[in-house]
Amino acid sequence: MKQFVFRRAVTVGTAALLAVGGADGVAAAGDDAAPEAPVVTSVEYPDDDNWHDGVGNYGTFVIDSASDDVVAYRYTVLGETPQTLTAAEPGAAVSLRWMPVREAPSRLEVAAVDAAGHVSGTTVHRFLVSDGRAAVTHWDPDSPSDAVTGPGVSLGAPGPSGTAVASAAAFDGTDEAYASLHASADLSRSFSVDAWVRPDHLDGSTTAVSHAGFSLGTAGRSAYLFELPNPDGGDTIRVTGGAPEEGEWAHLTGVYDAEQKTASLYVDGVSVGTVVGAVAPGGTGALRLGADGDGGHWNGLLTGVNVWDRVFVPREITAAAARKAQRLGYWDLESATDGKSPAYAGGAPLTLAGDASIYAATDDCPWNPDCTPVTYPMVGDGDLLLDGDGDHATTPTALTPTDAGFSAAVHVRLPEDPPAHDMTVLSQPGEHTDLFTLRYVAASGTWQAEVAHEDRADAPTTTVSAPLDPNTPEGDQFLAVVYDESTDRLRLYAGDAHAADTADVTGLDTWTPTGDLQVGRTLTADGGTDHLAGEVDDLHTYAGVLTTAQLTTLRGGGIDA
Repeated sequence: MKQFVFRRAVTVGTAALLAVGGADGVAAAGDDAAPEAPVVTSVEYPDDDNWHDGVGNYGTFVIDSASDDVVAYRYTVLGETPQTLTAAEPGAAVSLRWMPVREAPSRLEVAAVDAAGHVSGTTVHRFLVSDGRAAVTHWDPDSPSDAVTGPGVSLGAPGPSGTAVASAAAFDGTDEAYASLHASADLSRSFSVDAWVRPDHLDGSTTAVSHAGFSLGTAGRSAYLFELPNPDGGDTIRVTGGAPEEGEWAHLTGVYDAEQKTASLYVDGVSVGTVVGAVAPGGTGALRLGADGDGGHWNGLLTGVNVWDRVFVPREITAAAARKAQRLGYWDLESATDGKSPAYAGGAPLTLAGDASIYAATDDCPWNPDCTPVTYPMVGDGDLLLDGDGDHATTPTALTPTDAGFSAAVHVRLPEDPPAHDMTVLSQPGEHTDLFTLRYVAASGTWQAEVAHEDRADAPTTTVSAPLDPNTPEGDQFLAVVYDESTDRLRLYAGDAHAADTADVTGLDTWTPTGDLQVGRTLTADGGTDHLAGEVDDLHTYAGVLTTAQLTTLRGGGIDA
């Protein structure tokens, strides 16, 4: 339960932040000449001990001083940059419209300024902002609704991986591919709409979600589109951005802010365009999925549709578009029994081959000053030791990407004098080539990650690289490879949670490999290998994209839940 108790609005004396000169640039003359401190009232956000709705909902704050010569009010919300409201005439009250963007205790600080430049004491109006109202309309195939669905819609398709939306509906692009349901948002005021979309054909402009007051879909192959009609018959408002790809999921959000008169489009949680001067579209009627009545029928998957009667704020949009990486495997390499090192929380173990072994070393140096120090494992009490002469490990828990991409992270330690030949740390074979390879390149002394665009021997590849860091403690190198399919970018991390190298991957849609994940070698078409001489520890594989916070945890030897 939220428990915050505030004192009522108080005057705290002349505010240092606000008293920076009078309305005409004349410094304040002193407290004896200062006007009366203002009184602040708000219907939406009163100064009391209750939580009030809420994020994305504008409120009005009426500000008034008893002094009849006040010409302006200086204010700041939550300590942000001070601003000024000018009274229509001396002694007149002013109104401030403000929208909270997060659930939290909040405050408005205001001081009055008279015609001579005298500044009053500051009134602090404290109020509690609750979370934003839930969507007034929601649709996905698993949720009850009043939707009427045409025969061109098939249920039971999987939803976007790494989200809470489990299923999707397939729309076949015909006149019969539609769903219709009630939408209760007032489109003459602020509203927002979002949806998970996966276009399967992009031959022309298509509509995923529409209403008399808006449409959300694609502008052909070039961009996604949020469109609002002009109720006065003027030009239609069109906000475009992003890059649709056939067979790839995207999260779209359209926001109309009636206070700011802006229409904005977000793709995968990122703002891609805003049009200023947008007129409230208004309009009533049903919410239509898959068609707008004027052609452009949706051909692909659709799910997770929401309509709000408020502004859906950027931090909410980012959270709604997030796709959590799903762990495939984690091997801490602390122990091995009968040549197998178990996976964390179950799953297939790593099978050790050749002379590969789990290295664990201890010494008595904490209490023996004459001890001979040993080299400790990189993380925990053990790591995998490979001699470069046939040692390796494998697991059938393959690194299988989702439509979001894949990630792999590992700690590696090379000998003080690395061999003068290339060595493979990790590889994930398919039938004809490796989906990805992480290796040490001897000639340049660098780490290199490579992905193949498809499963064939002569497939095009994309490569990223980073220098070997000779200054890491005990030679411990943290490496991570992340392929983000939504942005078509390959990233290599070396010793940091910020990418050392990034490359655009043109034309790659992740494919599903068939072989076992390889540790310490790669398999080539002729059976050759590039065995690793060194140590490997804390191996993690994921379907999806690891965040900076997750990479930071893994870099420090932690476990991402």
